[in-house]
Amino acid sequence: MNFTIIFITSLLFLAVLTPFIALYAISFIKKKNYPKHIKIQKTLFWICIAAVFLLELYIRISGGSGSLVKDNAYTSTSFFKFTLIAHIIGASLTYVIWGISLFWFNNKYKKGISRENNYNKIHKKLGYFIIIGLFYTAISALVVCIPAFFM
Repeated sequence: MNFTIIFITSLLFLAVLTPFIALYAISFIKKKNYPKHIKIQKTLFWICIAAVFLLELYIRISGGSGSLVKDNAYTSTSFFKFTLIAHIIGASLTYVIWGISLFWFNNKYKKGISRENNYNKIHKKLGYFIIIGLFYTAISALVVCIPAFFM
């Protein structure tokens, strides 16, 4: 097995686990253990950001995304290209909103802002969006990677 397959498999595994770990972090809210929730979310977010950075770096070093899958007939189809673009847009939007939510509301928490205000209502709504986005990212990553690298 070559490095590309091991690397992509590791990133795919992370993408699939991420929404479940985020849901686990949410379980600490119900227990009123907000520091644990924040710690898990921050750690998960930074691991995911590092993974995206490493993927981009690997793609650039390898000569671009086309060089990683150049021998695959599936990757030249319009379905693949559409799915890849949809994955990138959805994942990027999810990560941007996740990052904004994470750091903005963490600052509110540190300042002691009550849980019963509009900030927390917004945070909760964004949280639903983020969880859906993380599941979308995982599923679309599977749809892109399995045919491109494993078939």
